[in-house]
Amino acid sequence: MPFSFKRARQQEPAAFPRSILDAVKSFYATERKEPQFKPPKHDRERDRRTHAQAATTITTPANTNTKARSRHHVARHPIRLPHRITQLPPEVLAHIFVLGAEEDVMFPVTVSHVCRAWRYAALHTPTLWRRITLDAGSLLMWNYRIHRAKACTFDIQLCPQSAMSHLGYYNHVQLCMHVAIPYIHRWRSLEVRFNGYAPFLWNAALSACCGHSPTIEAPALRELTLVYPENDDTKEFALFNGFAPRLRRVTIQGIRLAWSPSVFQNLTFLDYTHHGFTRGAQAASEVLYMLQVSAGLEELRLAFPWKGDSASRYALSASFSRSVILPRLKKLALYIDGADVPPALTYTLPHLSLPVLRSLYLVSPAAPRHSQHPEVFPHLRNVLKSFPRLPALSSLHLAHAWLDERFLASLLATLAFPGKPHLTLTLEGPQVTHPFLCHALRHTGRRLRALALVRSEKLTAEAILDVINRLSGVYLQSIPPGAVPAISALYIRDCKHVDWRSLQWIAAVGILLKVWEGGREVDMRPAMSLQYDYMMT
Repeated sequence: MPFSFKRARQQEPAAFPRSILDAVKSFYATERKEPQFKPPKHDRERDRRTHAQAATTITTPANTNTKARSRHHVARHPIRLPHRITQLPPEVLAHIFVLGAEEDVMFPVTVSHVCRAWRYAALHTPTLWRRITLDAGSLLMWNYRIHRAKACTFDIQLCPQSAMSHLGYYNHVQLCMHVAIPYIHRWRSLEVRFNGYAPFLWNAALSACCGHSPTIEAPALRELTLVYPENDDTKEFALFNGFAPRLRRVTIQGIRLAWSPSVFQNLTFLDYTHHGFTRGAQAASEVLYMLQVSAGLEELRLAFPWKGDSASRYALSASFSRSVILPRLKKLALYIDGADVPPALTYTLPHLSLPVLRSLYLVSPAAPRHSQHPEVFPHLRNVLKSFPRLPALSSLHLAHAWLDERFLASLLATLAFPGKPHLTLTLEGPQVTHPFLCHALRHTGRRLRALALVRSEKLTAEAILDVINRLSGVYLQSIPPGAVPAISALYIRDCKHVDWRSLQWIAAVGILLKVWEGGREVDMRPAMSLQYDYMMT
């Protein structure tokens, strides 16, 4: 008798075989690794063909090398040799990054996305993130960079664009400064430049820096730049609660500041353009007080805006009893952008004492072709009368509207003569011609050590050579043995009508010649062989 349950067991659904279950388990249990290098599609097809040929080839001693080469070709991988920059010490690499960040504000972000090693070096270099430019990128990004700078000091820069409404411009400036104000005690430098007009921009930028609270003091501040040429707000700003003991360099234009001794007494560099809200004697009095506070200056650039004052106001002032001595000042630049010398300058100069001044720059911008301004300032004689004594002057630079031959001749005659050539004279502008040089330098004697000519378009090589002959009192072409020329160096920069190749021979008589074209110095080494040939003949 058959078993009663046998038929029922045969009707049960068939179970999966063990081989299928094992295959599924092995598929999911095995760790799958993707190759690091995936060859292109045409390489994969070539590899398949190579595999097929290798499978059909009979292994013999003759084709063993061929199989080895094909197997090596199939299994090839890109060879990655370490770059030499990876062998640099981390400190050197970090210093390179910091130097690059000075040129490009986004350089830290760029180098931190190159590789793991560079990212590690960038994130562990706080000085790399110290530059905060609030007008570029989102403010959230700058908050992250402030966090990455850790305890490092900051270089704050705000130079917003003016393509917005007045209210939008004001709000944007205030919002940007709101990011940096909490870290004012860690500012190393502050630079604010406004290129467009909007009312009360200085209030938006500096209102949080004014007051009587220790939280707004700037003990680490070393450099300050505030520039807004179109400012019309006459408000006076007292910054940093009167405390910035490390401040050394200041650039000011278009703002009125309370010149506190506790902030500005340690300056070594000052680039000051007067705000223009006062004129004449009052403006000169303000500047003299500033210079008296900052008596330790080593470099000064002074400019007064031209306000169209009449010529009748040009007179030396006798109402000042203050005499300002600048015992460390070595470089002075007087810059005038206008039709004439402002009266405030002639009021200021007589009260200055400059015992160690080495370099004097009298500069004005080049006048446009169709400008109504005169080529030279009409009242330079008043400036000459107001100049203080310059016993240590060794470098004099005149540019454009300062190039008056009578003014230059009189100024050179007033300079001290120590008994040997000591003065380097630089003349820049198209006003420099052959008659100009002959008239202006006729009484210089042996004062000149070097003559530099910059962008003098009307000069030629023959004219320059004639001027040197007049100064020397003898023709350089037939100079007797032992005679010394009037100057020992001649510098020519971007004078397009001067054929400097015809002047190379002057090196043989002891005159150093240097030439610049397009901003680059010309290689004068061929002149040495010419000098040797001249001496041999």
